[in-house]
Amino acid sequence: MSLYLLQSPNGRLTLRIALEGGALSYTVMKDGVEAAAAAPIGAVLSTADLTCGLSAGNPVRGSIEESYTLPAFKKSRCENHCNTLSLPLEKDGVALTLEARAYDDGAAFRLCFLGDATVQKETTGFALPDSAKNLYGMKHRFSYEDEYHRIPRSELAQNLLAFPVLVEAASGVWALWTEASVYSDYGPSLLRATPESPTLLRVAPSPDEFTELKAPVSTPWRVVLAGTLDDIVNSNTLENLNPPSTIEDESFIQPGMVAWSWMTENESPADFNRQKDYIDCAAEMGWPYALDYGGWRQANVDIPALVAYGKEKGVGIWVWEHRRALSDPKVAEETLALWASWGVVGVKIDFFESDSRERMAQYEMLADLCAKYRLMVNFHGCTKPAGEMRRWPHVLTREGVLGAENFQNYSTCYPFGPTASYNCILPFTRNVLGPMDYTPVNYGTYLTGTTDAHQTALSVVFTSYLCHVGESPEVVREHPCSAFLKHLPTAWDESRLLEGEPECFVTMARRKGEDWYVGSICASRPRTVTLSLDFLGEGAYTATLYQDELGDLHSFDVSIGALPDAKPEVFEAWESITSRPCLHQHDIHRAKITTIPVTASTVLEIPCVQNGGFALKLQKQ
Repeated sequence: MSLYLLQSPNGRLTLRIALEGGALSYTVMKDGVEAAAAAPIGAVLSTADLTCGLSAGNPVRGSIEESYTLPAFKKSRCENHCNTLSLPLEKDGVALTLEARAYDDGAAFRLCFLGDATVQKETTGFALPDSAKNLYGMKHRFSYEDEYHRIPRSELAQNLLAFPVLVEAASGVWALWTEASVYSDYGPSLLRATPESPTLLRVAPSPDEFTELKAPVSTPWRVVLAGTLDDIVNSNTLENLNPPSTIEDESFIQPGMVAWSWMTENESPADFNRQKDYIDCAAEMGWPYALDYGGWRQANVDIPALVAYGKEKGVGIWVWEHRRALSDPKVAEETLALWASWGVVGVKIDFFESDSRERMAQYEMLADLCAKYRLMVNFHGCTKPAGEMRRWPHVLTREGVLGAENFQNYSTCYPFGPTASYNCILPFTRNVLGPMDYTPVNYGTYLTGTTDAHQTALSVVFTSYLCHVGESPEVVREHPCSAFLKHLPTAWDESRLLEGEPECFVTMARRKGEDWYVGSICASRPRTVTLSLDFLGEGAYTATLYQDELGDLHSFDVSIGALPDAKPEVFEAWESITSRPCLHQHDIHRAKITTIPVTASTVLEIPCVQNGGFALKLQKQ
């Protein structure tokens, strides 16, 4: 057996590649813990079975050490620092190369097929370690709109799973299995297990991919991020594995908040005057954008006039379109050039809903054309991201997530929309892959099952460099928590996961300039967050806290110590009720807003109700 060990720069992560009996396999270790157990690397070509009989040439080792910035990201600078390995392989005259990288927060590898052949299948897999405690995954849907759940080992073979998969390995080590640099030459992959080997998840093509895959071609990078949850949440390894941007002048790429009418009023995109109301609201809130959704073309809405009105208010206009209308490259270029000439700043393109290479080619065509005409992009009804923001920094967000629009009760799968528990797993799964257009902040139009403080916190807990607010101008203007959303950044200089447990709770802090923003959410149980502000800089800050108001609750409804113990008359009142007791009912719209001076030495105790949370702005004085 030949072993090839590739260590991360800090020496704490090891990618172990083995060639035994002509078969390749790999293992990923972090701090002595298996983040991915031994699993095969291989493929079957029309010219050779590359799962066995391989022989290796001389490995070439190297390193990468660079940094770069993105116009919109979760931190101001990305470090690309890793050790590399290139291993030439051969079987019966068929040549291929295994390329591998080891980062401090993850390992990645890919196969490069060099000859002229058809790739019949890839046999590479991800294996669950015996010591792993939990695995979280999502059933594949073409829209990527489903919930992540904890999946028992015995059920891993029952569904096609989408990337990513989150694994609680052992001893505080977590792993996220995914892929990076996914384009039309190879296409996205899914994960499939068998009843005989349920803990070995092999990569598989999309169910709607029927065309032959031709070499020469490289697979996407197969990636195992590993470390603490904070390491995973703040990783930029997926971006490192993508090619750099070719956009020379990125000045047109500006992240920001968006006023969006369709969420609350499906027919409003056809109403010119109602769109002006949303533009007015955006201007009042200090948001740079408003979106006119589907229906504007059929109603012949005067977009140039809407752009002119928005310009007077300092608000840029985005427009929506179905991807079918932009499937022909010639028509797409003419259309995008026309919209750009109107002064439209960005396009939301919807209903891709396929992982086929043909559909991936449309993403590439549209991203390139939008860059040419200096239009920002939001892909919807789409595949998950895989770090492509480095190549396409003007693609500020994409859907590929079960978001707030499902509160509209049109979904036959989840008629009541995303839950608080689901919200508490997204930062560790889908959002790690790239920005997600979940469209948070729903106060009164739809019943969310979460408190308004929870909804406000989502604007910080989640990253979307184009953040649509799913509320009407009237609700936004009147709601006390909406003050937190005024001039709210959507791209950050620094991000920190202060605490988190998938499905249970998340507290995230993000910095823009000298100011910090904290969002905290919880799910099925009330809890009190002990928040140390030791991440602040020197000097004084003004803290404005938007939290759950507990005034209609009793001590047995909240976490221990959040309220004084209930008095005897509370139980006497309960006993006097002849119908079903209603003492536990809570108005989810109740919110408490306080402003206090704080410093880095301040520790706050903040109680949250079930499915609650808080948002906190820390402004430097």
